[in-house]
Amino acid sequence: MKVSLFTFSNFFSKSQTMQLTVAILFFGLSSIFFSNCGLFYKGVPKAGEFCYVLVKPPECLYVDFESKKLIWKDVEYILEEKLRMDYFFKSNGELYELTVSTVNRVEIKNLTTKNFNQFYMRKKDKFVEIPAQGAKHE
Repeated sequence: MKVSLFTFSNFFSKSQTMQLTVAILFFGLSSIFFSNCGLFYKGVPKAGEFCYVLVKPPECLYVDFESKKLIWKDVEYILEEKLRMDYFFKSNGELYELTVSTVNRVEIKNLTTKNFNQFYMRKKDKFVEIPAQGAKHE
């Protein structure tokens, strides 16, 4: 029984074999180098303060995505993760959804009454203060 080794030269000409080898190497190396560029980022945004700027003074909230905590209206909520960028929490018996639109924008929707939908923009780092530990828990 004769065992033959698979080579491209069995199916393609010498110049086609060289082009195919270069293309495979280029694709393989580019996928290795660009896998860390953010295109395939699987993490969560860093913790920070987000503000609803359509009211004066702006209404702000603080979200820590890694520990799944939200401080909103001086009350701390535990976030239940639905998907990597969708979270649920309950306030006063009503179910809310917090969606991460981008690393700089989150949206809160009231799923119980559907009359509340606001988006919050990330506050610049130089203005951010981490809320005090005296926040009420719900």
